[in-house]
Amino acid sequence: MLGRWAVCLFVAGALLSVGNELLADASTTSRLQALEQRQTVSQAEPWLLLQRALLLEKRGESEAASNLIREVKVSWPNLNISFHEGLLLFERREYAAARDHFSQGLAADPEHFWGLYYRAQSSAALDDLGRAVHDYEQMLLLRSDLSPGYSLTLVDWLVVGEEQGVESALSVLDKRMEEVGYLSVLLQRSIDLEVMRGDINGAIGRTAYFDSRIRATPEWKTRLAELLVQNERYAEAAAYLHLARQQIARIRFTPARRETLRKIVELDSLVSSSSSMSDEGAMPRLALSGTHRDANVSHP
Repeated sequence: MLGRWAVCLFVAGALLSVGNELLADASTTSRLQALEQRQTVSQAEPWLLLQRALLLEKRGESEAASNLIREVKVSWPNLNISFHEGLLLFERREYAAARDHFSQGLAADPEHFWGLYYRAQSSAALDDLGRAVHDYEQMLLLRSDLSPGYSLTLVDWLVVGEEQGVESALSVLDKRMEEVGYLSVLLQRSIDLEVMRGDINGAIGRTAYFDSRIRATPEWKTRLAELLVQNERYAEAAAYLHLARQQIARIRFTPARRETLRKIVELDSLVSSSSSMSDEGAMPRLALSGTHRDANVSHP
C-alpha cells in the first residue's frame, strides 16, 4: 500500500521529470489519451488519476479535474494529496490557496523538493519574496545537479526582495560557480550585478573567466569594450572595438552579429567624442544591453 505522501513523489516525478516517457514531447490531449488507455489496464493506481487531473486542468477543464481529485480522495482516504491539490490551484493562479496546500504537504515531508519549489513560486507570485527565498534556498540544498536557471531565479528574487540583495545574489552566484565552474550564464549575470552595484572594475575583472572560445568572439570583445567605456578607459575600449569590427568583417553575418555591429558603431561614436569632452563633462553612461543570460554566443 502506498504511503500517505509517497504518491506525491510518483506524480511530481512523472509530471516534471524530463525523462518521463509517457509525458515527454506530447500534447496535452495525447497525454490524456495515453493515461486513459493505461487506466483500463490498472484501475487501482491513484497517481494515474492525479496525473490526468492536472493535465485536464492544463487543458482548461477545471471541473473534470476537480471531480477526479474528489474521486481519489474518496477512494484513497488515507493518501495525502495536498501537493496535487496545490498544483491544480497553482495552475488556476490561486496562489494563496495553493501555498496553503503545499504547506500541508510539506508538513508531512519537509524535504519534498517540488513542494518547496511550488510553495516558493506561490510566495513569489504573492510578492512575498522573503518566504519565497527561504523555501528556494532550502530546496537548492536538496540537490546538487540542478541547472543554472534555478540559481538565477533565486538571484532575481534576492535583488528585488532584500536591502543587500545584490551582495547576497553575488554570493549565491560565486558559490555556485565554485561548485560547477564558470558557466557563462552565471558569469554574465554576476557581471551585470557588479555593474548594478557600481563596481565596474569588478565587472571587468570577471570577464577574464569566460571560456576561451567565448573570449574569441566579437560579442565578448564588444561587451568588454562596453564595460571599459563605462569605466572611462577609452583607449582600451577602442582597441577591443577595432578587433571586434575586423573580426565581424571576416565571418558569416547573422542577425545577432548585425546587433553586435550596431553596438560597435554606438560605442565607437562615444569613444571618438570623449576627446572633445572636458573632465567635468563626463561621458554619458551607457545603458548596458540587459541581462546576458544567453552568453553562449555562436563562434566563428
